[in-house]
Parts: sequence; C-alpha cells; structure tokens
Amino acid sequence: MTNGVNSTNPILASLPANLTTPSSGTTSTAGSTQLSLDNGVASLANNFQSFLTLLTTQLKNQDPLNPTDTTQFTQQITQMTGVEQQLLSNQLLQQLVSQQGGLTTGANLIGKQVTAPGASASDPAITGVVTAVQQVKGQTMLTVGSNQVPLNSVTGIAQNPSNPLAALLGG
Repeated sequence: MTNGVNSTNPILASLPANLTTPSSGTTSTAGSTQLSLDNGVASLANNFQSFLTLLTTQLKNQDPLNPTDTTQFTQQITQMTGVEQQLLSNQLLQQLVSQQGGLTTGANLIGKQVTAPGASASDPAITGVVTAVQQVKGQTMLTVGSNQVPLNSVTGIAQNPSNPLAALLGG
C-alpha cells in the first residue's frame, strides 16, 4: 500500500499522502486548510492530465492483436473522479462552515453597540446598535442604523447604553 491506496494504481499512488489518507488531526486555521485543498485540486488536475496523456499514448501504441483491457483504465478514471469530488465537497463544506460561523457571530451582536471605520478614510467612524445580520456575496454584514458594516471591520463592541436592563439580564 502506498498513500493508503493500492500501489498497482500508478495515478493514485502518485498523489500526495494528504489527498489519499485521512487526516488524524485537525488544521488550526481555515487559511491553511483552504491552501491544502487548493494545492490538492491543482495536483489532482495535473495528475489527471498526465493520466489522460499516458492513456492516449498507450491506446495509440497497443498491439492490435492483443488490445489492452479497458476495465483497468475505467477503474482508474473512476477513482480519480472520486478523489476530485471529495476535494470539491471539502471546499464547499468549508465555505458553508465559515459562512455559518460569521452569521452566528453576527447574530450574537444584535442589540449591542458596535464601532467600525467609515466607508473611506475621510468618513467618520460608524457607531450604533446592530439591528440585523445578513450574508452578502459570502460576507457577513451587520445593519447599524442605515449602514451596512462588514463584520470583519468591527473595531469595538459594547452593551447597548439605551437598554438599562441589558446589564442586569446579561444581554
């Protein structure tokens, strides 16, 4: 066995171990996970292209009296496609988790006072109570008064000063 797959399959055997062997730990940052997924997809694309080139060459040069068994080629293509689908599924799942995390964080800010820089350097800072949260093109946006503020630009968070019960009730 090589990389957790049958070593008789030269295409899958040439894949990096992180693509064919389950990880025993978790990655600490989403950025490094995304980089690993991107590298995995690029590597798979290169290996798949090499496989197709090899397949075409083998088919062109095969002995017409003793043709190559196409079952093996079909199995290899199926395995390559399966790995590709797993990588794409991982990317989509990662995007879903990051979006959900942003919405949860934003929802916890509803009713709290936030501060964020203005739209440009010359604009005054935006300060106000968060009244709504939404996803816009993959970015979590907070509604602060009449402004839409990206969650990642918030520079300060405080209890809503106009709600005297908030401090007593812990919310």
